[in-house]
Amino acid sequence: MNEGGLLNEEYHKPLGPKPDKPQTVLARLMRYCSRRECCSGQMILRLEKTTLGEDEQLEILNRLVRDRFVDDDRFAAIYCRDKALHARWGWIKIRQHLKRWKLDHALPTAHRVWMELNPNNDGLAALSASKWKQLPDNLPVNKRCARLSRFL
Repeated sequence: MNEGGLLNEEYHKPLGPKPDKPQTVLARLMRYCSRRECCSGQMILRLEKTTLGEDEQLEILNRLVRDRFVDDDRFAAIYCRDKALHARWGWIKIRQHLKRWKLDHALPTAHRVWMELNPNNDGLAALSASKWKQLPDNLPVNKRCARLSRFL
C-alpha cells in the first residue's frame, strides 16, 4: 500500500497464463512418452493445451516422431495385443478405438498382431463354452440355449 492507502497497481496486475517455452514442452512430452506408449493423436491433444503456436506444435510432434518417442505402428501393435489378451476385445472394437485416435494408417499392423493372437478366430466359441459351463445344470436345454443366445 502506498501513502494514500491505495494499492499499488503494478503489483496487482492480473496474471495470465505463462507462455510455454518449446524446449520445456518438448522435454515434458519426452519424459511422458518415455514412461508409457503414446500415439500422435494423444500428443496432438496434449500440445493443443499449451500456449504454443501451430508451427511450434508441429515441430515438436515431428521431433517426437523422428526421435521415436512416438510411433503409431508400435502403439497400435501394443494397444491391440493388450486389448485382445487382457480385455478380450474383438477386432472390430479394437479397430474402432484405433480410428478414434486417427490411426487408420496403423490398422494393418494392428490387424496382423490380432491375427497372430487369434489364428482360428475362436474367441466366440471359447466365450460361449465358458458361459455354457456357468449356466445351472438343472435348467432344461432350451432355457440354457435361450440364456446363452441372450448373452451372446
